[in-house]
Amino acid sequence: MMAGFALGVRYLTGYAVATDSASREAAEWPPHPGRIFMALAAAHFETGEDAAERAALEWLESLERPRLRVFDADVRRAVTHFVPVNDTAGPSKAPLQSAPELTRDRAGRTFPRVRPRDDTVYLVWRAEIPDTSHRHALEQLCAKVIRIGHSSSFVQMWCAGVSDDLQPTLEPTAAAAEVSVRVVGPGTLAYLRRQYNGEAVDTFARLSEAIGSQRGPAQRQAKAEFKQAFGQDWKKSLVPPTSRRPVLGLWQGYRRVGLSVASPTPRTVFDPALVVLRLEAESARDEKLDLVTTLRLTDVLRKAIQQVADRDLGVSPIPEVVAGHQPHGDPSERPHAAYLPLASLGHPRSGGHLMGLAVALPREEHWPEHRKERRFVLTALSRVEKLTLGPLGAWRLVPELRENPPQNLLADTWTASPAGARVWGSVTPVVFDEHPKEEDRALYLEAVAAMVCRACGRIGLPEPSGVRITPVSAHLGAPSARQFPRFLRKDGGERRHVHVILEFAQPVLGPVLLGAGRYRGYGLCRPLCASAGGEL
Repeated sequence: MMAGFALGVRYLTGYAVATDSASREAAEWPPHPGRIFMALAAAHFETGEDAAERAALEWLESLERPRLRVFDADVRRAVTHFVPVNDTAGPSKAPLQSAPELTRDRAGRTFPRVRPRDDTVYLVWRAEIPDTSHRHALEQLCAKVIRIGHSSSFVQMWCAGVSDDLQPTLEPTAAAAEVSVRVVGPGTLAYLRRQYNGEAVDTFARLSEAIGSQRGPAQRQAKAEFKQAFGQDWKKSLVPPTSRRPVLGLWQGYRRVGLSVASPTPRTVFDPALVVLRLEAESARDEKLDLVTTLRLTDVLRKAIQQVADRDLGVSPIPEVVAGHQPHGDPSERPHAAYLPLASLGHPRSGGHLMGLAVALPREEHWPEHRKERRFVLTALSRVEKLTLGPLGAWRLVPELRENPPQNLLADTWTASPAGARVWGSVTPVVFDEHPKEEDRALYLEAVAAMVCRACGRIGLPEPSGVRITPVSAHLGAPSARQFPRFLRKDGGERRHVHVILEFAQPVLGPVLLGAGRYRGYGLCRPLCASAGGEL
């Protein structure tokens, strides 16, 4: 018997009916782990939100990505059906068959489906279920799930042990991915609960019924409760709150188990699976944050995470992966968490303003307790709800879970995952690790280029075949180097910085963060087309 557990899904009709998030004409296959988790969450919300179930789901979302046992499927031809539109009640010339006195506009709908060659799919984790409470809760939730995807996609679901016969066919990978699927992470259940909006829906219905059926003091009390709950007086014309459709924007690449990669893509010490957070102004008066505020923003975020670790999580000393130094105070000798500014770039009208932040953690081989510490960082991040920046305003941090986020909030835009890229240009300037002494301009630039090559080696990359030193960024919308505030030494002195364009002999995988400020958002590079970078 192998260690771990699995969730099994059997498609009872022999068909899986679910729409691919990228195309409404295509079916989703293999089923995304995120979709299966949402089915479990829906069963939890619709049946009373049992505390043990919630604890089990929060544990499940904190685990590493599951491996999948799934086989190919035959695609069925999509047929367009014209169905009544529920949210527009006329006027229309099309009467309803069941109620001719009512009319509804009809709209075309497609229900893409596939026929799996094996009607059973497994999500397989290496982790052991920690206690009988979690196991019972998962079994209870699985028994409640009757469909995954469309309402016609009936399933049976169960919790199982992992035997030697239950061999996965797909495994998570950061390179050579054959398929990308939506997955979940810490905080997903809380997000789904907000979207489900069940408490507001139930409260509105309960108070509206009380107001309509009662009189006198009881009615006045119900109206007062309504105003307190919804911030406005009750009226018959008010539209009741509804559940909002959730979307998941966290993706993971998978490849066939045992697939060999002849020439692994060189990569940095940082994991390309970035944790992406969207920035939202708390007040409409707050203006956009410029990219030049990077140091201020990343410093506040880093301190907020450390404060949560100390105050809320009771962790002492703060893990080296977050603190950046060892328990006795010496600087960390290993890579640690880095903070990336995600800006609006790459278009002639790009303003270079910050759209979000990302956290890059070291790859597993650089941290013996990678999984435990990654879970800690994600937990701490989920409790940092906003950053207060004084005159720059207050900004909420929102996990980027949307199905189709903007390109500049996609991790692959910044890491070139999974194939890598040969040409990279700095978005924020590279801070000098040392200061060349050469007085001759040509010799000085050669020394700076050599320093940048050594910086590439420090993060695990091969030496670039070409380095161009430039005062301006190659990315449209990014400010010039001189517009960024200087990075300070511990003694208060200022370090120099420059923009760079790098070319490698073969594609490399990011994130690429160079120089003395790489953990604080400086030295962030982004892939460039070869034509954009030119010949180096």
